[in-house]
Amino acid sequence: MEKRHKSKKKRMIISISLSVFLVGGGATGWILYQNEKIPFLSQQSIKASAIKVDQQKVNKLESSDQQAKDFIAEHHDVLNDLTGWSAIEHPDWPAVQEEATAINNTIGTIEVKDSVLKKDFQHMEKLAGQLEQTEGQALLKELHRYFHDLDVVINEDDGSNTYFDVTSYGKSVVKTSK
Repeated sequence: MEKRHKSKKKRMIISISLSVFLVGGGATGWILYQNEKIPFLSQQSIKASAIKVDQQKVNKLESSDQQAKDFIAEHHDVLNDLTGWSAIEHPDWPAVQEEATAINNTIGTIEVKDSVLKKDFQHMEKLAGQLEQTEGQALLKELHRYFHDLDVVINEDDGSNTYFDVTSYGKSVVKTSK
C-alpha cells in the first residue's frame, strides 16, 4: 500500500511539473510573439524616411497599372482599419474574412504587366485565400504588410513612416539605409 501511495505522489509531482512547464513555456512564447522577438512571425520595420525609391522603375508602371495602384491604396486603407490601433490583437474575423473575399474577387481581374509586382499580387491572393478559410493573425499581419509596403513604394504613402521590406517589388525598387 505504501508503494502505491508513493507512485501516486510521484505521478502528481510529474503532472504538476509538466503543467508548470507548459504554462510557463506558453506564456514565454506569447510574450516573445507580442514583442516581435520570434523571427519568422515578425519583421523589423524600417523608417520609411530611410528608404530611397528608384522612381524611374516605379514610373515604368504602365498607365494600365493605375488599377493596381488604386487597388493597393483602397485595400491598404481597409487593412489599416482592421489591424491598426492594436486591432491586430483581437481581429474582427468576420470583417477580415469579408475583406479577404473582396481582395480575392478583385485581384485576379487586375492586369499587372510588371512581372515582379505580379509575383507579389499572386502571394497576396494566396494570403487572402488562406484568410478566407482560417483565422490567422500572422497571415493577416503579413497581408497588411504587403499592401502597406506596396502603398509606400508605389503610391508614396508613408503616413505611418514605416516600411517592412516584405515585397519582391519593393526589394526591386528600394534601397534602404538602416
